[in-house]
Amino acid sequence: MKTKTIAWMTGCLAACLVACGGDDSNGIEIPKIPGSDSGSGSDSGSDSGTDQPPVFERYDLSVHTGWAELPAVDNDSEDLYYMAHFCSGLPGGRNYSICYSAGNRISYWSAFPLHDCYKGGQDRTNKWIYNPNLPESIQPALTKGSYLQEAGDKQGDSYSRGHLLASSDRTVSEAANKQTFYVTNVAPQWQNSFNGGVWSSLETDCWNNICADTLYVVSGVWGELTTASVTDRDNRKCTVPSHFYRVLLRSKSGKTGKKVQDLTSDELQCVGFWFENRAYPSGKPSANMTSVAEIEEKTGMTFFVNVPNAPKETFDKTAWEFR
Repeated sequence: MKTKTIAWMTGCLAACLVACGGDDSNGIEIPKIPGSDSGSGSDSGSDSGTDQPPVFERYDLSVHTGWAELPAVDNDSEDLYYMAHFCSGLPGGRNYSICYSAGNRISYWSAFPLHDCYKGGQDRTNKWIYNPNLPESIQPALTKGSYLQEAGDKQGDSYSRGHLLASSDRTVSEAANKQTFYVTNVAPQWQNSFNGGVWSSLETDCWNNICADTLYVVSGVWGELTTASVTDRDNRKCTVPSHFYRVLLRSKSGKTGKKVQDLTSDELQCVGFWFENRAYPSGKPSANMTSVAEIEEKTGMTFFVNVPNAPKETFDKTAWEFR
């Protein structure tokens, strides 16, 4: 049984490497990110034996031209920090990428591949930690609890730490799951019937659309809900986004054995989901389906920049399995 299991995992990883493009098509070497395998919660950086603070270099996501899930980046922004998270045992070592806003103390988006080889028997680690690749001083203090609510609210009554990449999307190993609990992978999200309802249903239903060719996803936020206010555990304000979204890309057949970059527009399909940051009693993600182009227009973002043939202007509701 153990031999069969190892063979299955090896075959799954090989298939996912082909579908995900393995490393980058341009041969870029995957960097060693301090703490990426261990999930350490401490700052990492150069250690010169002096009292100088660690040096954190800004990460350039645009070098990863083979990653189909990536949106356009703004390397000139002083507020935005981009980061790719790597973990041993994953296809090409790649786990997920983020765009983090230091001024708002939230992530604007997380981008990631979904494939069967990211699934396993790992339980939810549920240990919130600082992202070891960025200074703790610019991250929200959320390791000891969720956002501080407005006066009179109890923990979890209003806004919670809403995952952009879900814990349940990375159950293949403890190391991969730990990285989903970085405090830079969340934003304040209304809990009852949104984070704990329709958004959770959306995350679950994405696995109904997994294919051999890999599903590519961006989960993100937009705007500011000025009628709400939350702080981290150090009483520093964290912006409450007015909207959450998710955009998806995959091949139509799901089993071409090719990279999506090598497929024509007619061989690909896209869809988007757009939500206000509020309660959704119906709990059906499909009610909020839209085109990726529509979300681009609302947010000013450009998605799937490494897949020029992505059919972002249209979507076929019947081509996707969402409740």
